[in-house]
Amino acid sequence: LHTQSVSMPAGESPSALIASELANLLRYRQLITTLTARDLKARYRGSVLGFFWSLANPLLLLGVYTLVFTYFLPRPDLSGPYALFLFAGILPWTFFAGSVLESTTSISSNGGLVKKVMFPAEALPLVVIFSHLVHFLLALPILVAASLLSAVTGHTDLTLSILMVPVLLFLQTLFVAGIGLMISSAAVLFRDLRDLVANLLQLGFFMTPVIYSISSIQSRSLRVLLQINPMTPFVMAWQDVFFFGRLPGLVSTLLMRLYAVLSLTLGFIVFDRLRDSLAEA
Repeated sequence: LHTQSVSMPAGESPSALIASELANLLRYRQLITTLTARDLKARYRGSVLGFFWSLANPLLLLGVYTLVFTYFLPRPDLSGPYALFLFAGILPWTFFAGSVLESTTSISSNGGLVKKVMFPAEALPLVVIFSHLVHFLLALPILVAASLLSAVTGHTDLTLSILMVPVLLFLQTLFVAGIGLMISSAAVLFRDLRDLVANLLQLGFFMTPVIYSISSIQSRSLRVLLQINPMTPFVMAWQDVFFFGRLPGLVSTLLMRLYAVLSLTLGFIVFDRLRDSLAEA
């Protein structure tokens, strides 16, 4: 490593900071790629099933919630197979929740690297996020196959809206990266943040329309509250593409872009403000 991250000078605009940080990350792309590959290999070293375990959690959640809403509780009023609706929401949520939770320890668990003057600390939360992005990409063909099967059997429609998938991946990755940068740097100084985040994610799962359709909520004020949730437009967009066979709505599209840009901007600003204290902490 021959370059060193430099904190934002006083008076530098957020746009200049973002441009500078993105340029740094571009220079560190080989390092980030190497660390991501190392993380994936270490995660499954000695495992018989390997990358299959990346699907275990969403598949388990899919089975449990399908069972509950099929036999124990009234299922949401949907015209297509509920399992497909559920899977289309669980995958993006798992990508978000896993990335954010592991980001809380991504820096503190690599103190030896952070103490090296030339090491870019911002690479560590991004490695976690890219690892979970790989898991998401590995699970995506299953979602595509399930959606195709449902379309062939006439239960749902699969249209050219599937071409929106790369855009959804890009916007959600930017959004998650911003959250990861904020959480990872703040968690070094506030060690209770991991437990707080874990509990908030449990609450956030039920405040996000993953297991229910937001249109089934009768209370107008509650619907507005759910729509303010930053993960709501992302989850709804995936369900629109793979379950309803339509493009995400204009409001969802604008909100995804807004949240992605806002999250990444705040992520870079917070990380830059806390950067100098990370090694000492």
